[in-house]
Amino acid sequence: METRKLICSGLVQGVGFRWSTMALANKMGIPGTVKNNADSTVTIYLQADSDKIDRFIEKLPTASGFAQIQNISQESVPGVEKMHDFHVLY
Repeated sequence: METRKLICSGLVQGVGFRWSTMALANKMGIPGTVKNNADSTVTIYLQADSDKIDRFIEKLPTASGFAQIQNISQESVPGVEKMHDFHVLY
C-alpha cells in the first residue's frame, strides 16, 4: 500500500476536474482526497498499490471532458494513516 501525492497543472480549476477525479477514484476503489490550490493547481492524494495508482494516472487526463492537464508531478508520501473513502476538500 502506497500513498502518493499528485500535483496537476494546466486547466484544472473551474471545469469539474475535482468531481471527475473523485468519480474515477471511486470507480477504481481508490481512497484519497482532491483539493484546489491557490496557484491554480490541484493536489490529489491517493492510497492504493503502486500499479493501481499508475493506472489511475493513465486514465486521469481523459476522466474530465473539460480539463486540460499539462503536467502531473508525483511523490510518495510515507507514514500516512489508512484512508477509507475519497473526498473533495475545500
